[in-house]
Amino acid sequence: MIAANIMKAHDYEEVSILQNKKARLLAINVIHDTTRGPAVGGIRFMKYKSEDEAIYDALNLARSMTYKTAAAGLSCGGGKTVIMDVEEMDRVLALKTVARFIESLNGRRFTGRDLGISLEDLEIMRTETQWVADESAAGVGDLSEATACGVYHAMRACLEEVSGTDSFKGKKVAVQGVGEVGFWVAKYAVEAGARVVVADVNPGALARTVEDLKVEAVSPDQIYEVDCDVFSPCALGGVLNSGTIPRLRCKIVAGSANNVLGNEQDGNSLYGRGIVYAPDYIANAGAVIQWWFRQTAYPVMDKRDGREVIANIYLVVKEILRRSREKQQPPARVADQYAENQLKPEKTYRDMNWGM
Repeated sequence: MIAANIMKAHDYEEVSILQNKKARLLAINVIHDTTRGPAVGGIRFMKYKSEDEAIYDALNLARSMTYKTAAAGLSCGGGKTVIMDVEEMDRVLALKTVARFIESLNGRRFTGRDLGISLEDLEIMRTETQWVADESAAGVGDLSEATACGVYHAMRACLEEVSGTDSFKGKKVAVQGVGEVGFWVAKYAVEAGARVVVADVNPGALARTVEDLKVEAVSPDQIYEVDCDVFSPCALGGVLNSGTIPRLRCKIVAGSANNVLGNEQDGNSLYGRGIVYAPDYIANAGAVIQWWFRQTAYPVMDKRDGREVIANIYLVVKEILRRSREKQQPPARVADQYAENQLKPEKTYRDMNWGM
């Protein structure tokens, strides 16, 4: 009933639970909103403590995708799929099962990579459905780099808000999580002239980043207390909460992690401390923007250069921060209002089969 209450409160369209006993699969597919277009959003493959936790994660992520695409001005909506990672799972069969379900939606749902999903996984899924992103050079390109590019432009807007200039020179950036996206975020910051400190629970990813970018490393717990200009969470969501926000020693929070705030009150807490926050679903929209303007599965009426639209994240974040300042409201709340204003006033369900 918790899921049903959330669906009614935030006007979700559909939640599906997929099960395949042979594969040991339990997956949740959520479609939040398709009034602007097909529900886009990646597949997350990870361990959850319970089915309820997985459902709650999928619900939050799908709604964030709706807001992300709406704020970016794209003609699509939001969805998400999570697969519960369990012991002795038949990964190939599980992925094919999810792909067959996605195919049955006839283009109403389009998906790609998220945490725990590799390029090889996408290729397996592409044997069963056409509604999966092709991240090859001939397809939509490296979406991890595109995400990081958007975060970089969001940081620029925040730096200008705080210091009057978008320059990284002389600034210090602390990056939490240097996997595929976080590595690129650190690289952008280094190349822009910032001093960068990184942390990751994965020793291999950390060693690679330190060696390639010549940056400083601290422990995953110490990263919250690094005295810096920008704290950039690029790992899991929910890391900014009542336990971690008081430890922050930064002026700005801008990263790629989805749903980085534990709850709405955490956005208020950042605002109360005077920390400038780039709302996550706006800062990390680079991937879906690049995908939308390079994909060929759906018609794009307003064809533009995706990289120019990613750069426009700078202007969107500046506008959010301006409204936050004028309304004296937290940027997280202002961003939700901004995104909701881009949605149609009522759901019409006029195109249930976008691919037909």
